[in-house]
Amino acid sequence: MKLRNAVKKYGSKLAAVGAVAAVPAFAQTTTDYSSILAGLDTSTAITAIVGAGVIIAGVGFAKWATKKVARFFG
Repeated sequence: MKLRNAVKKYGSKLAAVGAVAAVPAFAQTTTDYSSILAGLDTSTAITAIVGAGVIIAGVGFAKWATKKVARFFG
């Protein structure tokens, strides 16, 4: 019997058996993220985001300021 025919004939039965067999494997795993989250500091993340924003905005501000000063003198 070809695989395609077997899937058509027994597909729903095999899926049900596979789902029942997989439930205990998923049920016994629990993940505790407290040790990972304990090392995170929100002030460091906020400082990094603000710093990146200053760098990005600084380029546009420098271009604007240069043009402004050049128009004042020229």
